[in-house]
Amino acid sequence: MKTQITAHTGAEGRPDNSLEFVSYALACGADALEVDVRRLPGGALAIGHDGVGEEAPRLAEVLRMTAARPGIRINCDLKEPGLEAAVCRLAEEAGLGGRLILSGTVNAAAAVPGAEVYLNMEEYVPDLYLKYREIPNFELEAAETIAAVCRQAGIATVNIYQGLVTRRLAETLARAGVGLSVWTVNDSWELNWFLGLGVRNITTRRPVLALELREGGKP
Repeated sequence: MKTQITAHTGAEGRPDNSLEFVSYALACGADALEVDVRRLPGGALAIGHDGVGEEAPRLAEVLRMTAARPGIRINCDLKEPGLEAAVCRLAEEAGLGGRLILSGTVNAAAAVPGAEVYLNMEEYVPDLYLKYREIPNFELEAAETIAAVCRQAGIATVNIYQGLVTRRLAETLARAGVGLSVWTVNDSWELNWFLGLGVRNITTRRPVLALELREGGKP
């Protein structure tokens, strides 16, 4: 299988979590696009990273735009807990037909009908970044911890910051039947390394370059 290329919100200089970005991502050839999701005070879901106001684009509109482009998937990066059911419901209403991915603050035990989960490692490995720096071989312990969570929940993919990925971590997860989704990979040499490693997904602000490299182009 080819590595999936996901356009990170704000890709190629578009404003983060904007309809301009969504329109670009749907047209640039990427396999998927990523947006951040939060709940407005009134209960509606909107896209935004650190906070959302009434002017923020509504998730329902973004899902409808995506549904109108067959074959393209959307990764909703949940920025607060408890959004799984509402996002899945909106995706079903939009007619996304199984093209929804959930990442971020996803509860591994939550019901996510019609969605695939990319489980964020830092949500299930306490003090992940500090321990990576302080504890020798912690990557292997972290891989085993998250693989156990994935097995119990029936989840096949771990989502992780690219700077934490080593070949040993990837191989340990692969032996457990767990694939990797990595973010945010922008440099050509890093894109080539992850493509060579055969990860399941690369989220990048440079999807056009990533697609060229995936198809055998040279930077």
